Amino acid sequence: MRSPLKSARRGLRLLANLPTCFRHAGGAWPFLNLAARQLGAWRELVAWMTAAIAYAKRDDTLSYRLWLQQRTPPIPGNAKVLAVLSTYSLAGATLADYLALVQKARLAHLLVVAEPATLTMVRQRLPNAHVVRAEEPTIDVVLAATKQHLAQRSGEDGRFELISFFAPGWVPGERPFHASDRRCLFYGDEDRIDRFGERSRPAFKPAFSPDLLLYRDYLSGCATLTRSLFDAVPPQPVADLHSFALMLVEAADEVRHVDGFVAHRFSTAKESGPMPAHLPRFLRRRYGEGARAVANADGGWTCRFGGAEEARVSVVIPSKDRLELLKPCVEGIYATNADTDFEVVVVDNGSTEAAACAWLAEAPGRLPNLRVVAAPCTFNWCHLNNVGMASAEGDVLVFLNNDTEPRCQGWLARLSDVACRADVGVVGTLLLYPNGTIQHAGVVAGFGGCADHVYKGTDPEHRHCLFVPPTTPRNVAAVTGACMAVSRSAMERLGPFDTNYRVAGGDVELCLRALKAGLLNVYLPDVRLVHHESQSRRRKDPQADVERLRALVARDLPRDPYYHSSLSLASLYPTYPL
Repeated sequence: MRSPLKSARRGLRLLANLPTCFRHAGGAWPFLNLAARQLGAWRELVAWMTAAIAYAKRDDTLSYRLWLQQRTPPIPGNAKVLAVLSTYSLAGATLADYLALVQKARLAHLLVVAEPATLTMVRQRLPNAHVVRAEEPTIDVVLAATKQHLAQRSGEDGRFELISFFAPGWVPGERPFHASDRRCLFYGDEDRIDRFGERSRPAFKPAFSPDLLLYRDYLSGCATLTRSLFDAVPPQPVADLHSFALMLVEAADEVRHVDGFVAHRFSTAKESGPMPAHLPRFLRRRYGEGARAVANADGGWTCRFGGAEEARVSVVIPSKDRLELLKPCVEGIYATNADTDFEVVVVDNGSTEAAACAWLAEAPGRLPNLRVVAAPCTFNWCHLNNVGMASAEGDVLVFLNNDTEPRCQGWLARLSDVACRADVGVVGTLLLYPNGTIQHAGVVAGFGGCADHVYKGTDPEHRHCLFVPPTTPRNVAAVTGACMAVSRSAMERLGPFDTNYRVAGGDVELCLRALKAGLLNVYLPDVRLVHHESQSRRRKDPQADVERLRALVARDLPRDPYYHSSLSLASLYPTYPL
């Protein structure tokens, strides 16, 4: 429970930053309109204002340093760790500054693989380190040097329980590691460090997210391996660090995130690169022969899993009246999915407006595979979706709000491809407000003691965020029911929507059920729709739904594994507590 003093301080801080909130809303008048719409929902207004302030201060180095001073560092682990560094691509003054920072880390056991030109400087600056000469200290060479070093020190003095590999130009940080007999891969958080030791731009990481690793190497800055995992790493060429991370995950029994800044980025090397060479093989081994990676025009790539080529998609849309919303939604589906086998099931919740009734009567004769199912009952989102699901014939079910507008081609096939994976429960999308800012980029359990959308109200293309960017696929605790896809087989395993949730919360409840069943929920930012949020019903969620969901989250997911525990649950934009 927050103390009255802390609440008062937060209130004063929000008032002091009102100009920032005005700018984020587009002016004082839009902000007042926003506040008026959220009267009676003060938690949402506070979360929005806190997010606006956090977004404005996302590159504020001073705030981060103050937070670091107040933070309690993790207790160091008791394992005997060998730290392995490479000085590849570092030279001159940059190398000297880097080695000075490494020296300050006071590592008890250090192995450095250095190029011939830098060998003398490394030995002078790190006299207690074991230094290996290499013409080109690639990942292969570093692994071979480490194996040779461990073989030479096979006695009592050389029984390292863990080996930490640092990317070139990364400085060792906190070491909250403990020994394990399993083949474990540990990783932690990171930030940037300059030659004076000043830190900035933290990167907080989630629990192991397989879908995130397919697109972003967030493990190899400091990958710490148990000895059994290191011995299991296959002796094959490793072309890049992202491939190294994928190979480690293949060989590991467990991939575990530890709370702590285990490494600091010192070099200015690119944080993202081309498609990892090992990715196609990783996809085939993990998801089957049909899985592949497809290069995109922007230099990125998209992973295809190949399990849904013959799948039929059923789009279930609960609706009542509001033809100005339903018509562009339905016609947008047909306009953007020409190459997909799909049907649309409109669940009519008792429309009475003449225009809506006329359209519902004539549209099935004009649009192929469109059906209207009557459900004239008191509005219950979960019940209406269950009615539509019972009538649907598809292998994949896409539950869609009538106030959404598709904005990208082939999005049903993309959703279906991921939803048909055997390890996936629910798949969600990036939803944008009409002004282009984010409405949904994944749901975090715990906001306000309940759940809410992270990144809400911010630009999807911004950079330098403290967490996974909203433009990167990742695993999440939950996604919104405004657009969610579930395979028929997963739905049969999980059961129907819980009709105890009348308006809100049924989507999150289904997602938490999927997690409990050992399935992954996936967020796909390349599937984008515009969402005119809650335009077909009143904005405020029923208190009974909110309290029921709050109790469920407290019981089943008190800590969201896909969101960092150090990040504020009062700000919809990821930040440490301001």
